[in-house]
Amino acid sequence: MKKSYKLEYRLNDERNGYPALYHYEFADPYEIYCRRLCDFFIKGKKVYQKTSSSLEEEYYVIYVEEDTDEYVFDQADRYSHVTLEVRDFKEFSESPLIFTYDLYSHEEALSLLGNDYLWIQNEEYEKISAEIDEDRSTYVLYMSKTSL
Repeated sequence: MKKSYKLEYRLNDERNGYPALYHYEFADPYEIYCRRLCDFFIKGKKVYQKTSSSLEEEYYVIYVEEDTDEYVFDQADRYSHVTLEVRDFKEFSESPLIFTYDLYSHEEALSLLGNDYLWIQNEEYEKISAEIDEDRSTYVLYMSKTSL
């Protein structure tokens, strides 16, 4: 029998008992590992910021708080396969797309998300944050060009 890996997003709200927001079950753990590396989670046009993660019995748990200061990319591409967008981080405006990785697996996404620096088109970029945008089915790395 194949093992399943369970993930739950919970609202970081002690007063209300940390209510569960979303439940997932995966055949392979790599998507969970990728999600745990993400600072932000987007679903239903809401932006959540990760506050912590844990392993509780058979569940991987990611605790989040709604971030009303952030916004979603309504006009950006939506994908039907595993992708990772790299965007040039801009604090108070839309971060322009630098590059899109079309990937074959979440394991491949993990190899990119776990880096603090990436070389793209002969330029070095430093990671600012990472997110999973479920509405668009993509991971996003926000990066800033280094001086190298």
